[in-house]
Amino acid sequence: MPRDDTSHSCDSKKPKKRLWIFGLVAAASAIWLLLRTGNKPSRITYPCQQAAMTNIEIIKLAFLTALPSLAVIRSTLSPLKSVGVLALLLVGSAFITSDSGMQALRFTLAQDYSAYDRVPLQLLENVAQTSEHTSDIFLAQGVTGVNGNVTLGIAALFELMAIEGLHFYNTTAEPSGLIERDDVVLLKVNSQWSYRGGTNTDLVKAVIEAIIAHPDGFTGEIIIADNGQGIGNLNWGDANAFNNSQAIEDVAQQFPDHDVSTILWDNYRYNTVDEYDLGDFSEGYVRSSTWDANTEIYPSYPKFVTDTGLYVSFKNGIWDNTTGFDSDRLKIINMPVLKSHFRYGVTGCIKHYMGVPQGYVVPSVDPSIPHEHFSIALGGMGTLMAQTRMPILNILDMIWVNAHPLNSSLRGPWSRYSAASFTDIIGVSQDPVALDYWASKNILIPTAEYNGFTETSSIDPDYAPTATQFYGSVGMDESFHNYLNRSRSVLADAGFQVTMDTTEMNVFVTTVDGNGTIPSGSGFQIDSLMLAILIPLSAILVVGAVVVFKRRV
Repeated sequence: MPRDDTSHSCDSKKPKKRLWIFGLVAAASAIWLLLRTGNKPSRITYPCQQAAMTNIEIIKLAFLTALPSLAVIRSTLSPLKSVGVLALLLVGSAFITSDSGMQALRFTLAQDYSAYDRVPLQLLENVAQTSEHTSDIFLAQGVTGVNGNVTLGIAALFELMAIEGLHFYNTTAEPSGLIERDDVVLLKVNSQWSYRGGTNTDLVKAVIEAIIAHPDGFTGEIIIADNGQGIGNLNWGDANAFNNSQAIEDVAQQFPDHDVSTILWDNYRYNTVDEYDLGDFSEGYVRSSTWDANTEIYPSYPKFVTDTGLYVSFKNGIWDNTTGFDSDRLKIINMPVLKSHFRYGVTGCIKHYMGVPQGYVVPSVDPSIPHEHFSIALGGMGTLMAQTRMPILNILDMIWVNAHPLNSSLRGPWSRYSAASFTDIIGVSQDPVALDYWASKNILIPTAEYNGFTETSSIDPDYAPTATQFYGSVGMDESFHNYLNRSRSVLADAGFQVTMDTTEMNVFVTTVDGNGTIPSGSGFQIDSLMLAILIPLSAILVVGAVVVFKRRV
């Protein structure tokens, strides 16, 4: 008598049906994620209100929550196979959503295209009320052109400077200019943060183009450098650029006919050395043994060798074994990003110099955090500028600014794409204090107010008390006003022209018809549609493979 296999057949179909339910659960999870992001894909990067310091982990958690539950897997597969499939999905998801995975696959987080509407700021010129001891500030607005090109913006700024007597090029006709044809120009950028937290790489590219366009023919070197205090990266996969896959390293490689190189001083933080004239040709940091009691800092600076074999001392200039140091040949251009800062209110030209010193831990100050960080509050960056090397020019990147004050969970110094506002402005001055003061007062605060913030004291250069953090548990180290004013005092005592008084500032403004357009990237951009397709497709492929395998068995 034939055996009745009906019950066995029905039972065998149940696991297969459950396997497809597994895929549907993944698809439902993806749809839920799509609804959460809405019509603004950048919302997926919003930091959790209770964990603002771990923004990147939110993305990973968002992906992992789209995976089928362990209970579903266990109910549909044998214990051994369920563990294997789960491990595969977990490892794959973790890799895809990690920084290294994003870069390896050339994925970038989608930007919010609607954010490219410029913040409507009215920049007004200002005439100093005195003819002596004045600082000039030059501003260009509407600088972003097609494909993020800001070359016209930089050209307009340098032309405006020349009209007012400050020439970018040092030539036979203009011997008082800043850059000579054979100079070594060091662009001090911000490499510590990705997204909008680092210096705009389109801006860096435009400045390099301007340098090599020297009327006498540029024969010198250009170095792009920074000390990100252990977390610096000149090759971010998500950079501050129109094409957000364009890192600083990519920019340097676009000039093969000129000596353009990059160097990350993070690599030298633990190597304390002597100067070249003392016979030490090692790369590293020269640290003063003299403690500056007023600003509580051991001034330090890097010395290194370029790709062409040039010996560079940040303080003393270019070294030659025969002639010694040539200080005049080394020119520093300071290129910070204007943004809020959760411990110091605002990051601009002055605080940006925290990317110059060694990052030396003094146990009596703090057992783990570099002492220079605390010195900022007392004017330590002013001491560093005065005792090492003052920039010949400060170019303040205000194309995108993070104007979130301390009462916002999105305040800087990190700055996701969704946290930045498109102001499309570049500022230039030889006075870092005046530029910081004017930019925060006339660009950062108005942008914050435009975004709906009414409490902006933490980013106000005239507000001396410290403000309260949005979660109220960690206070500021010092107010923006106090650290800026103390830095001003140090630099003034050293003989530099610096001011926080608008009656001593000349402000010149030019408008560029940049015709900025929506960004595009060389790699895939992960948006809500890609998430809706990628996650369920991956799950279905895995389930399908398991079904085929079970049928063959």
